[in-house]
Amino acid sequence: MYVVNVTIGTPNQQFLVQLDTQNNGLYIQDKSCRFCNHTFDSSKSSTYKFLSQNSSLGNNNYTIGQDVVNLGLSPNLLPIPNTIIEQDTWPYYADGILGLGLQQDGGYGYIGNNLPILVNAYNQGVVDQPVYTIYLRKNIQNGDAGVITYGGVDSTNCGSVIAYQPLAKYENYIIAFSGISYGSYANSNPYTTLVDATSFYIAGPPSVIANMAKVAGAISTDVNNNFYQVNCDQQLPSFSFTIGGKQYTVDSVRSLNHIAIFMIRETNDLDSLCLKVNKN
Repeated sequence: MYVVNVTIGTPNQQFLVQLDTQNNGLYIQDKSCRFCNHTFDSSKSSTYKFLSQNSSLGNNNYTIGQDVVNLGLSPNLLPIPNTIIEQDTWPYYADGILGLGLQQDGGYGYIGNNLPILVNAYNQGVVDQPVYTIYLRKNIQNGDAGVITYGGVDSTNCGSVIAYQPLAKYENYIIAFSGISYGSYANSNPYTTLVDATSFYIAGPPSVIANMAKVAGAISTDVNNNFYQVNCDQQLPSFSFTIGGKQYTVDSVRSLNHIAIFMIRETNDLDSLCLKVNKN
């Protein structure tokens, strides 16, 4: 789980919220949450505006409000006025969720159909572009897992290839790509894929992961061959994929005392595969 800093209200109330690139909206634990440690108190904000309240979900009541939201940490705060907030009465793993996904019909929670927070910022002239860049460090340094740039491209950490790929389907960030390779295994079939910067696995058809597991020397750990395991002490191949005619390569990473798990996961509409790394 990756967390980022946000502040809400006037004066600022500071929170650590989970970064989510699939859902849309800002969700925060409200002061009325009985089991939450760090909550938002709208009565202490002079810029807060109450919009609506819902109590039809039993104990899962929520309030919709509007306030000034600052992304980042002082002195590099990005203030976004008129931001819609869902104040929830149930606990999150962090203080809440910052969803940077696309506008959805219904969406996650109850505010997913509102304008994405950076589109709202762009419409108000707060940022030059309604985009963001996420850079994840290979090695976490003093709790610093990376950098997120709101409203532009990260010119410090991004490489020379800045490419924009049209969405194959307006449902989250779904794009088309035209082939993958993993060591001696290559597959040139076209696929569509869901891009999620905050997930920890690579998904694809079961036949693809079976071949990747074979190349990696993975050993099946269950009778249905749904899980494969390989020690990352050994040298693993690089993983390459082609998007928009450009090939991108993820270099092999050797991580001592870690285990890589290849997992086949069935969903309602397709069979997918996951590559997950867990500590021993």
